Amino acid sequence: MRRGFALLAIAMLLALPATVLAAEQFAATLTPEAEVPPATSDGSGSATVTISDDGTSLDYEVTFEGLTGPPTGSHIHFGGADVAGPVMIPFEHGPSPFSGTFNEADYAPAEGIPDTFAEALDAIRDGNAYVNVHTEANPPGEIRGQLRVVPDTATADEASSPAAAGTPVMLLALVGLAAFLVAAWRFSLRRA
Repeated sequence: MRRGFALLAIAMLLALPATVLAAEQFAATLTPEAEVPPATSDGSGSATVTISDDGTSLDYEVTFEGLTGPPTGSHIHFGGADVAGPVMIPFEHGPSPFSGTFNEADYAPAEGIPDTFAEALDAIRDGNAYVNVHTEANPPGEIRGQLRVVPDTATADEASSPAAAGTPVMLLALVGLAAFLVAAWRFSLRRA
């Protein structure tokens, strides 16, 4: 009976939905008006930043069009929407679109930015980071956008799926079965 109870307990744990670490995604719409002070340009763009599930790296992709010239730099800066903040995470830039990965080992703390890569990721999560693209005509930055979390639509989709709808019923049935087996086990111990 003990073996059966142990197997049931293991089965119940396996049946519970697992909490899985997932990558976090952030996005920004890049405009000249968002620069501090605003830049004169017809440029526009977008940036996507994805923090790895283990928090040791981030992937980025930046697209742009209509800039006054090729990019001379692109970065994640530390600061709110109304601040011209220091560079926190540099990007390897190129023609649109460009992308890459920045690793924790590459993070170099400096004055005015977070001391650790984990704190830099927290700044992104807290909305205190922005992406901009610099050009020769606009050295402080030609287009810029504050990074904002991208809502996880997969969670909402999974919650409305037929399998997810049956999950509470299945859990209730397993709990009821476990209660029955515990009661039967206790009854057998009393009779012995």
